[in-house]
Amino acid sequence: MAKSGSNIYKRNDGRYEGRILVGKTIYRKPHYIYVYARTLKDLKQKMQDIQEKVEEDYLVSARRMRDAANGWLEENRAVWKATTYDRYEQLVRHYIIPVLGSYQIHEISRKILAEFTQEIDRLSPRGGVSERYKKYICTVIRHIIIFESEKADLDLTPPPLPDIRVAEALPQLPDARTLRQMEEYLMDNLDNDTCLGILVARYTGIRIGELCALQWKDIDLDEGALMIHSNLQRIKTCNEEEGPNAVREGRTKVLAQLPKTARSIRVIPLPARLTELLRQHRRRPEEYLVPGKKAAWTEVRTMQYRFASILKKSGLEPFHFHLLRHNFASECIRQGCDMKSLSEILGHSNIQITMSIYVHTSMQQKKKMMNLVCRRQEGKPA
Repeated sequence: MAKSGSNIYKRNDGRYEGRILVGKTIYRKPHYIYVYARTLKDLKQKMQDIQEKVEEDYLVSARRMRDAANGWLEENRAVWKATTYDRYEQLVRHYIIPVLGSYQIHEISRKILAEFTQEIDRLSPRGGVSERYKKYICTVIRHIIIFESEKADLDLTPPPLPDIRVAEALPQLPDARTLRQMEEYLMDNLDNDTCLGILVARYTGIRIGELCALQWKDIDLDEGALMIHSNLQRIKTCNEEEGPNAVREGRTKVLAQLPKTARSIRVIPLPARLTELLRQHRRRPEEYLVPGKKAAWTEVRTMQYRFASILKKSGLEPFHFHLLRHNFASECIRQGCDMKSLSEILGHSNIQITMSIYVHTSMQQKKKMMNLVCRRQEGKPA
């Protein structure tokens, strides 16, 4: 291939090829746009037009990802819940800024995102990031680009998500024997407030943060119902003297806030058996259902430790507290509970979420369905 000028070559097929440097990849390698034309004059004109467009785009979108991400966080801080802000702030600080912070917004392409998903594995304290979480981070990057484009009135189109295949893994729920053995331990130790709290979660499907925020005044024993209106979480605190985005390492606080969604504020009917147990152990209205040793409440992390300890004392293999919620929902579905009622009890924003998370038929249900189809095809009564 003969060279005819700076980054211009004559190809073997007679055409001219030009390269225009438009940036660098995430690994700092040059990234080019390739231009082709039949004549040298036409090629130079095409290259000049493209170069002018690149320079124009650079001028209107020269804001770096670091500034755009911090602006996005600060703009939404008053709107988001504290835990939502904390989650996004950590994501931006740990992954987006270290890898993409120095890039201009317009430089973030699909190729850059694909390289980004490979690069962030080394930043994870666990030695790697799941495919689902990579896709989630890339979605956040797209939101930041859209935010910056709308705020600065720029004509920027966020790059499409890289091709990340996320395997849908169904949770392995504890079996009936495990739950029965756990419940026997809980019933034998009801003087322990934690055991009573776990039973409440077992038969209402509430989230662990909602359980930790539950006070006795939220339980109506006459009506047999409990009111969910708060969620206890520990978040990182900011050093206001260093700016709203400066996070003090190791500084956290426990915060009672609104539940996950507006629909999460709800009244849940209690089974008669659970109502009677709560009546036998009732405390003063202002006390928490599961109190702490140093505080009036028990925070989520401590509750998880206590739950793991109870499983161990029960002689059971450990499983995540949240699986109690999954098991409750699955049992409701098996007993024929309608989707709308279950969705309201769980506090989901819509029925589709309930169905996508919890409606997974068992192998026994599938076999029953197949046998019914077979019998009907043979003309036999179902």
